[in-house]
Amino acid sequence: MKRSILVSILIVLGLLLMPTLAAAEETLSPEALEIAGSLNCPVCEGLSVRDSNSQLSQDMRAQIQRMLDEGKTRQEVLDYFVERYGIGILREPPKEGFVLTLWWGPVIGLAVGVLVLATFMVQRRARRERPDRESSASDDADDLRAYEERLRRELDRMDAPAP
Repeated sequence: MKRSILVSILIVLGLLLMPTLAAAEETLSPEALEIAGSLNCPVCEGLSVRDSNSQLSQDMRAQIQRMLDEGKTRQEVLDYFVERYGIGILREPPKEGFVLTLWWGPVIGLAVGVLVLATFMVQRRARRERPDRESSASDDADDLRAYEERLRRELDRMDAPAP
């Protein structure tokens, strides 16, 4: 009985001290946290290095703090990680080269779409307002009369007695 109470107390103490130990293990400066927030976690989809709890992110945060302690600048730290993991490690990649196309592509596509739609609408309106509209209506009426006449002739021929 004494042994189970002692084990229970140790478990509760361990659980209570665990967050304190984790916080003591990783003390990062505000600048390190800011840099970690600007890097994508290579393991976790959609999380920054700051927000991820993966072992790799913990190692990266520690590396960031070490580099800052050595006197490296923010840009040098970012360059280090870009060299290791590629441009995709940055949460906001620089807007230059091919990445610039990715930023401006949708805007250009939208502008072209609006231009095509406007051209279509102007041409459609011009067709509606054309003075040929009356002659077009009379042409349709003439075609209908010719069709009706042909239909009457065919029906009369079918109704006629066979010779």
